[in-house]
Amino acid sequence: MASSRTPTHMAREIAEIPAVVARVLADGGPGLEAAARAIAGRRPRFVLVAARGTSDHAGLYARYLLETTIGIPVGLAAASVTTIYGARLRWDDVLVLAVSQSGAGPDVAAVVAAAREAGAPTLAVTNDPGSLLAAAAEIVLPLRAGEERAVAATKTYVASLAVVAVLAARLAEAGLNDAPRPSWAPALEALPEALEASLVASGAWLRGPGEACVAAFARAHEALVVSRGHNFATALEIALKLKETSRIFADGYSSADLLHGPVAVAGPEVPTLAFRPDGAPGSAVDEALAVAGRSGAAPWTIGGREIAGRERSLVVAPGLPEPLTPLAYVLPGFLLAEAIARARGRDPDAPPGLSKITRTR
Repeated sequence: MASSRTPTHMAREIAEIPAVVARVLADGGPGLEAAARAIAGRRPRFVLVAARGTSDHAGLYARYLLETTIGIPVGLAAASVTTIYGARLRWDDVLVLAVSQSGAGPDVAAVVAAAREAGAPTLAVTNDPGSLLAAAAEIVLPLRAGEERAVAATKTYVASLAVVAVLAARLAEAGLNDAPRPSWAPALEALPEALEASLVASGAWLRGPGEACVAAFARAHEALVVSRGHNFATALEIALKLKETSRIFADGYSSADLLHGPVAVAGPEVPTLAFRPDGAPGSAVDEALAVAGRSGAAPWTIGGREIAGRERSLVVAPGLPEPLTPLAYVLPGFLLAEAIARARGRDPDAPPGLSKITRTR
C-alpha cells in the first residue's frame, strides 16, 4: 500500500503538469506551427482520430475542439476494421490524427500506416518520438512530458490536450476551411499559470471540504461522473481513473446521455461528480443533475465562476475560456482519484492487473 505521507508518483506527476504544458507551448510551438501549415496545404475535409484508453479521451476532446474551431467533421477510428477485418478504406481528403502516450500500440500504428500508404496526411501525438507509432506517421508531435512512472496517465493526458489545443489554433490561423482565429487562442499563453492555480485551489479543497467527497467515493462501489461538451472527455477520463486506481465501477456520461436511461441508477448510495463549465454546457449539466437529484443524488461539482457559493463545489480557473477548461478541470479530478485510492488502501501508482503499455491489435 502506498504511504499517505510519501507522495506517490501519480501525485508528483500531477504536480508537474503546469511545467509540462509550458514546454509544449515553448518548445513545441515551431513544430506545431509547421505541422499546421503542412496540413492546411493538403486541405482535408474530414479528420479521423485513432487512440486507445486515456488517449481516446484526448481524441474525444480533439473531436469537439476541431469541429467547433475548424468546422470540419471528426470521427473516431475503429482499429479492428484495419487490424482484424483487413478492410481497405478510402482515405481521400482525410487527416488521420493518432494519439498515444507510449506510441507502442500496434493497432493504432496500423491505422496510421494504412492511411499514410493510401496517401492521407498522418499526425502522431506521442511521448516517445522513437515509437512504433512515430515511425508510422508522416508528422510527429512530441508531448515533451518526460518519463511517467505511474500506470495511470496524468501529465501525458494533459500534454495531449495542450498539443491538440495549439494545433487547432494553428490550423485556423493557417486558413484551414477558412476558419477564423479562435477567440480562446490568446489564453493559451496563460495556461501554465491557470493550471498551477487549479492545483493550488484543488489541494486546499481536498484538505478541507473535499475530504467529505473523498470519504463518500472511498465507501462506494460504483459512481457517476458527468459533464457536457468539451468536458465530456473530462468525465470519461476521471471515471477511468477511478476504475484504474480505486477499483470503483465509475461510469462517465455526457449529461444528455445520462438522461437517456442511466440516470435511473442515480441515488444517495451512488456518489456523483459533475464537471460544470460556465455558459450553455453548464446549464445542460444542471438540467441532468436536477433530474438525478429527484432520486436523492447530491453531486459534488467542479467548475467555473457560475458555481461559486454552491454546496459541495470547487471553483477552478474561473477566467479560462470554456474550450480550454478541460485542461484545468481534470486536475482536481486526478487529485481526487489519487486521494480516493489511498483512502481505500490501494496504490494508485501500480493498480493490480494493469501495465503502463497495453499492446492490442
